[in-house]
Amino acid sequence: MYKLKYNKMKVLNNLTDLGISLDELYDEPKKQINIHLSDKFYVFHVVLDNRGVDCKISSMGANLWFRTRNGQNYKKYSSLKALQIALVNSVKRYVETEGNLSFKLSDEVYSI
Repeated sequence: MYKLKYNKMKVLNNLTDLGISLDELYDEPKKQINIHLSDKFYVFHVVLDNRGVDCKISSMGANLWFRTRNGQNYKKYSSLKALQIALVNSVKRYVETEGNLSFKLSDEVYSI
């Protein structure tokens, strides 16, 4: 039997604190959300695609990528709060971490 490990991760800031709207992230993005974990040296990139309506999180350094629930169902998020909840839950589910999570904006936009 598989036992889930309790995750002690804290979220240090909100997506609304970044000063960007959800539409700006979906439509021809010039900025991208990066997820930083205090106990990992690599960065996770949040890839939002309006054409195929996709939301995935990837890290080349961690050799890992995964989709959020709406990304799996090809649905668009309706608010930054809903996106943040999905991102935090996905990181808790797929990344073994006990560090703190923070969101930052990047001018570099990665598509994978």
